[in-house]
Amino acid sequence: MEPLVSSGPRSGVPHATWRRRVLRPGDGVFLELAGSHDRYHAALMRAVWMGPPPAEAARMMDVAERALDAALSAMRPGIACSVPHEAAQAVIDAAGYTEAFRKRIGYSMGAAFAPDWGEGAILSLFTGVGRLMEPGMVFHLPATLRSYGHYTVGVSETVIVTEGGIEVLSDLPRQMTIR
Repeated sequence: MEPLVSSGPRSGVPHATWRRRVLRPGDGVFLELAGSHDRYHAALMRAVWMGPPPAEAARMMDVAERALDAALSAMRPGIACSVPHEAAQAVIDAAGYTEAFRKRIGYSMGAAFAPDWGEGAILSLFTGVGRLMEPGMVFHLPATLRSYGHYTVGVSETVIVTEGGIEVLSDLPRQMTIR
């Protein structure tokens, strides 16, 4: 799948792609892309702000980071796939952003072919999914919050479920980058 790069109001549209526009002070920039080796993918999402972000965007980013941490902390073998989603959703709901997060916290990844890097609808980290996590499963966890039509902030990680918990495949900083 092509990298998802959007800025300004287009960043507030799910899965929007780039357009020719000049970045201006006050613009949010949303990046989601994947690395690939022999068709195995690891996706990553980060947020950038051109200048200081609005207070609400900064608060939403903090909630997204905490929701991702909650989901990651809940992951280990033998746990239902619904548990990480419920942990993230509890953080988001407590902060008052239920309507800004209308999706699952994660989905399975593996060997993929165009047009997507995920495994489609094979396995979701979402409410009601009782399948137990097993060592060797790989998931992408995008914790994103949107002000629809204005901006998106968020952060993600791709993880492998291991015998003792999870292995996060990136060591990049998660906080919003300010330019």
